[in-house]
Formats: sequence, structure tokens, C-alpha cells
Amino acid sequence: MALFQHPSGFATTGMARSAIFFSLLFLISALLALLYAFGFLGLFLAALTATTLLIVFLLFHPRNQWLVANRSRVGGAQCVALTFDDGPDPMDTPKLLDLLRKKGVKATFFVVGKRAEQYPNIVRRTWAEGHLVANHTWSHYPLFCFLMPRRLRAEIERCTESIRHCCGFPPRFFRSPVGLRHPLLAPYLENAGLEYVSWSIRTLDTFTANPNVLAERILNKAANGDIILLHDHLPRGTDAMLEALPRVIDELRQRGFDFVLAGPREDAGGTLEPATCEPVP
Repeated sequence: MALFQHPSGFATTGMARSAIFFSLLFLISALLALLYAFGFLGLFLAALTATTLLIVFLLFHPRNQWLVANRSRVGGAQCVALTFDDGPDPMDTPKLLDLLRKKGVKATFFVVGKRAEQYPNIVRRTWAEGHLVANHTWSHYPLFCFLMPRRLRAEIERCTESIRHCCGFPPRFFRSPVGLRHPLLAPYLENAGLEYVSWSIRTLDTFTANPNVLAERILNKAANGDIILLHDHLPRGTDAMLEALPRVIDELRQRGFDFVLAGPREDAGGTLEPATCEPVP
């Protein structure tokens, strides 16, 4: 069972972190009830506000390590990783793959299971061209952090099976919709043999229609080790991303950056291909 080294130095398993979360939630609830019952309304409101802010941070902050251990950066000198969520898309993902092949860049794709089942040939092509395919849940449920345990497990397992069907073996990495956390996510990921991957640059391409604005946002923030969050499927299309990406790739290369996968890639024979910075041929 995987251990997580908490920032305090205390190593815990995923199940232990979930148990700690629910225990603290119970104790805080009891404290709030006592404060209210004895008429300490000022303290009650202050404690309630602080508790709400803490829970929001734990469930919604993409890089916090308290509920789920995660990687938000890649190792090596002058490395960055491009990651794409929510695909595959029958129109935009092939365009993106063409672009990446032309530029000689490998990237990480967090695919939605039911979309992978609809377009398995795109997922197979993604893997065959050297990219990393990872789990982004089965349905991309928007309120992921509130799922019941049975549904949470199904979202993870069904996406894994969809990728296994496409590529011949299960994924090793996971990212939740919008980076949301769930109190039971850590033990479920451990049981599924998945590691959580977050990001250090959120490009906001979901809301950006101007490719120049998108490119500038990435180029102004990019630093060694960054994992960059983009999307290859959006309701309004990904034209801005597809137009901005060649400039981003070219300028980052001019600064001396290499592009790597967000984690090691396992081939069909079980051999790991490390995600290290290597010069592009």
C-alpha cells in the first residue's frame, strides 16, 4: 500500500487520510453544536466560516496534498509537460495529434472513459504515437467531490477498463474533473494502482477564445517543471488552443525547454519508459 509523506513529516496511507478527514469533520461538527447550544453565536459563526473555508480548500484546491497525494510538477532540468483533458474529441484531438507529431512533442492525455469508448481509434492512435493516456473518470461528473462511494469507484474503474480496452493495459495516472477532491479518493486510487496528477499552470483555455491571450498567459507563467493544463475537447471547440500551441512550443524551445510526459509510460510488455527531459531529435 502506498504511503504519503505529509508536509508535517507524518506518513499516512490514503485510507488513514480519509479517516482523519471524517474524524476531524465529526469533532468540528460536535464543537459547532456545542457552541450553538450554549449561545456562543459569535464563536459559532467564526468557527463555521473557518470550517467551510477549510473544506473548500481541501476539496477544490488542485495542488493541496492533504486528502490526495499528487504530483503537480515534473523533474529534470528545463522540462515542462503539456497535458490535455476531457477528450478524445473526434474533430479536435486528431488535429492536435497532427500538430504534436509535426512539432515532435509528446504530451499526456487525460481521457474521459465514455468518450474513449466512443472513439477508441483516437485513443489507440494517441498511445501509438508515444503519448501518455491517463484516467479522467468515466463521465466527467461536474460534482465529482460529492459522489457516493459506489459511484466514485465506478467512475474510476470504468474509465480504467475503457483505456484497457483501447490500449491493451490499464493507465497508471489519474486526474479528477476540474481537479476536485473527494474524501475517499485517495484509498480508491491506491486500490486501483493510480497516481494523481495535478497541474501548476491552469491556462483557462476553457474561457479563452483569443489564441494570443492564451499563448501569452502560458508563456508568461512557464517555468522549469511546470505541468500545463489544456483541453482537447470543449463545448465551443478548441480552435484557440490549436492556434496558440505552435507559438507556445516554439518559444519555450527557444528558451531551452524540453517537453516531457507527466509520468512514466508503460508499454504493452510492462516496460516503463521514463518521463525524463531528453532533447527532441
